[in-house]
Amino acid sequence: MYKKLTSALAVAAALTSMHATAAPSTPSLSWEDQLYSFVDVNIDGQGSYKSLVKRKDQVEIAIKWSAWSGEGGDSYKILFDGIVVNEGQLAAGAKTGTITFPYTKSGRHQLTMQLCQGSECATSAAKPIVIADTDGSHLAPLPMNVDPNNGDFNTDPTKVVGAYFVEWGIYGRNFDVTKVPGKNLTHILYGFVPICGANESLKEIENGNSWRVLQTACADSQDYEVVIHDPFAAIQKSLPGVDAKDPIRGTYAQMMALKQRYPDLKILPSVGGWTLSDPFHGFTEKKNRDVFVASVREFLKTWKFYDGVDIDWEFPGGGGPNANLGDPVKDGPAYVALMQELRAMLTELGSETGKEYELTSAIGVGYDKIEDVNYLQAAQYMDYIFAMTYDFYGGWNNVTGHQTALYCGEHISPGECAGTGLDDKGEPRKGPAYTADNAIQLLLQQGVTPDKIVLGTAMYGRGWEGVYPANASNPDNPFTAPGNGKLTGSTAQGVWEAGVIDYKGIKSSMIGAAGTGINGFEVGYDEQAQGAYVWNRSTGKLVTYDSPRSAIAKGQYANTLGLAGLFAWEIDADNGDILNAMHQGLGGSGTPVNAKPVVSLPALFTVKTGEQVAVSATATDRDNDPLTYVWTVPAALTSTGNDSADLVVTAPNVSADTDYIVSVAVSDGKATVTKSATVRVLAQDAVNNPPVIDTIADVMVDEGKGVSVSAVASDLDNDALTYSWTVPAGLTQAGSGANITLTAGQVTADTNYTVSVAVSDGKASASTSFVVTVKNVTSGGNTTWQAGNIYLAGDTVLFNGKEYRAKWWTQGNQPDQGGPWEEVIPDDGQVRAWRADLVYNGGDTVVHNNATYKAGWWTKGEEPGKAGVWKLQ
Repeated sequence: MYKKLTSALAVAAALTSMHATAAPSTPSLSWEDQLYSFVDVNIDGQGSYKSLVKRKDQVEIAIKWSAWSGEGGDSYKILFDGIVVNEGQLAAGAKTGTITFPYTKSGRHQLTMQLCQGSECATSAAKPIVIADTDGSHLAPLPMNVDPNNGDFNTDPTKVVGAYFVEWGIYGRNFDVTKVPGKNLTHILYGFVPICGANESLKEIENGNSWRVLQTACADSQDYEVVIHDPFAAIQKSLPGVDAKDPIRGTYAQMMALKQRYPDLKILPSVGGWTLSDPFHGFTEKKNRDVFVASVREFLKTWKFYDGVDIDWEFPGGGGPNANLGDPVKDGPAYVALMQELRAMLTELGSETGKEYELTSAIGVGYDKIEDVNYLQAAQYMDYIFAMTYDFYGGWNNVTGHQTALYCGEHISPGECAGTGLDDKGEPRKGPAYTADNAIQLLLQQGVTPDKIVLGTAMYGRGWEGVYPANASNPDNPFTAPGNGKLTGSTAQGVWEAGVIDYKGIKSSMIGAAGTGINGFEVGYDEQAQGAYVWNRSTGKLVTYDSPRSAIAKGQYANTLGLAGLFAWEIDADNGDILNAMHQGLGGSGTPVNAKPVVSLPALFTVKTGEQVAVSATATDRDNDPLTYVWTVPAALTSTGNDSADLVVTAPNVSADTDYIVSVAVSDGKATVTKSATVRVLAQDAVNNPPVIDTIADVMVDEGKGVSVSAVASDLDNDALTYSWTVPAGLTQAGSGANITLTAGQVTADTNYTVSVAVSDGKASASTSFVVTVKNVTSGGNTTWQAGNIYLAGDTVLFNGKEYRAKWWTQGNQPDQGGPWEEVIPDDGQVRAWRADLVYNGGDTVVHNNATYKAGWWTKGEEPGKAGVWKLQ
């Protein structure tokens, strides 16, 4: 019996020893995908933005496992790529379960589990686990499918080379982020992020479908919060380069992967845009701006691949798609306040995330847009101003012109270009023509530093139908003819909306591989404007666009002025030509563009038989090249000065009025510009034409001060003119002829004096009169404007006899040029003639076309008798 007991104990001991040293079971992981995300996207859902997107600060990992054979285990370890990220105890002999733990880092890993008995562990087979975050750290660099026409460049990395990418481009255009030449960009502006609220202008798009989509996206958001407009395109649709099972998809996931390939690339959400700008006009109320700024902060925390925000308000002050919106007085300060508040938010957010955020804005660049905002004040909070130097002309009317040129075209007079003189209605021009250079100069005049300004290029054209040589004043210049409706074409040709065509469509269907024109189109280039066009004289189709040549010129222009760089609308319309040219211009590798001379020559000169007349041309050259002049004169005329700007012609004897054509060729050594004029020789018995004198505006001057006055007169017969001034006591005249100075004596109160001038050609005369108001300066001060003085909002000055009030801080800005100055109309009860350049408030009364009208509310530029704001009295 003793032996039997001993044997039993030995067997038990052996079994116990075997159990203690048994190896743990090998665990198996469940088949379900291990997909997690710090931003949960309802991939298959429909509804509002907030119902589809949820941001969180950590994810809850859940791993199901089993080990049905073997002895199980008493502890576990979870490994990502062989690194332990979680471990813990199990019930002794555990063979199945779910391990859960929080995790705060994103990535894409190989997941394994170790099941352990004591110090011995068995490892499961690996399976992928994805923990997504919107910085894209879980993604591989995006595989690219870029047009091979895009080149390689070593452009200065501090130069901005930007382009818009549009969310809807993935549809008909079939252009996703894999096709974006990110290696050649410093900035991508993602168009567009909408603001919830009243968006009536959007209803014009896609028969209102786009507006209805936005209403759905905004269903759970406040007015003035931002959302994703098309969640399917941005975060749900499977697109190339991102796994179709990833928790976040769409163009946003592609952008995240693009950042993995090009980590220095800046991607900014562009908020607003042409049809999404209506809510901006509510930003005159701070409470609305507060909602917006807080929403942008949350948006950037949610979508971490974004590097800041771009504001595309079209336009502060009005003139955008909704004619009923815009306050020229309130919008400008609201824009500046918005920039200040966004900058404060971005700085605070950056201190939390460790990221530097950029603040930019795309702005309208017509003089009427720039004057409504103090960009000097706004720019201190901004990284860049994207000047939208395109869309100057287009099919919205039948006035043809260069839509994105640097300078004024050959068909535009110097006065129209500069904004001086009278327009075709006989009214004073209100500002310079729409050109890139005029826009940049206006920003620089406001005090914006050039290193904050990015110049716009167009990767598309705008065009018209019905532009025929027969309708042109110059049959070889299509811009001297009107259009007859918007350009038409197919999407295969790059026409996605009437009047607009992609550059790559222009290249393939109008320019051709040789660059000389195909399908009846001729390729033109206005050297004066630095603007390209294609024209089909037979069909009347005309398209104005940026070509590689004009884009190179813009880059060189930007370098000359020290601008920050170039950007373009929009990248899907390019085949690489324009982006390449932008680099060539900025990098200095393009051939310098010569600016040919700009020549002005009056059309008609008259001279009497046997007398002389000076036929003078004026010419300038932007490159400051020396100019030469060569005149071609008919043999019947005797002339001197044939190699100068001033030709003197002696008229022959004629029995009847006779016209002769003279022409001048002005050359800078590289290009020659020719202009012609008619010299009309009048017969001896020609009837005398009396002189004509222009009206002289009333002037205002401080007592003891002088004011210059000029009489402008002309004589069709080219007779010599004499001037006779009648000046009352109280004023002292200095000088004679057409230009004099009037010095005011001392007055005890503001005093009016009437001055007249008569001009005579020796046979007939004409006269005009005007009022000089002498201001009583009680304190001995001086209210006359001085260019070197600094003026603050509310300060008043006199300039050329008129009183002006400063709207904001200014120095050196001439009061009669507008901008920071507005004319002060005396509140003396007198009813004055309506003027298009003045602002009128409700109750103001004016005279127009011999009738009296009263304004019902604030108005500017709306003509009495035509606009409902005016009521006939």
